[in-house]
Amino acid sequence: MKKSPLFLIAILFTALGTAIATRMNDMQAFPIIMNFIMMPLFFLSGSLFPLQGLPKGLATVINWNPLSYGMDALRGLLSGVYHYSFMFDTLVIVFATVIILIISTLLFRNIEA
Repeated sequence: MKKSPLFLIAILFTALGTAIATRMNDMQAFPIIMNFIMMPLFFLSGSLFPLQGLPKGLATVINWNPLSYGMDALRGLLSGVYHYSFMFDTLVIVFATVIILIISTLLFRNIEA
């Protein structure tokens, strides 16, 4: 049985938010920065449009977006149609999550109290 990648997507973006928050001096700007990052990731994830038939430049950007693989896995689980394979989607999400978690952990350790 295939498991939902929602948990991995949630951990990935929680770690990304933690990594960004550790580098900020003013927490009032945090929501602005997160929206500045999250909205393009969402729009370029393929959640609003199909990933087939895109221009080469846009396809390259989408292929570097880890949320694209999470959305493809979710879409595939719901409809049975994958752009990539479920295993590849899962591997990319796991890899991105581990990398961002490591970065976030290292940055969080270096916070001055």
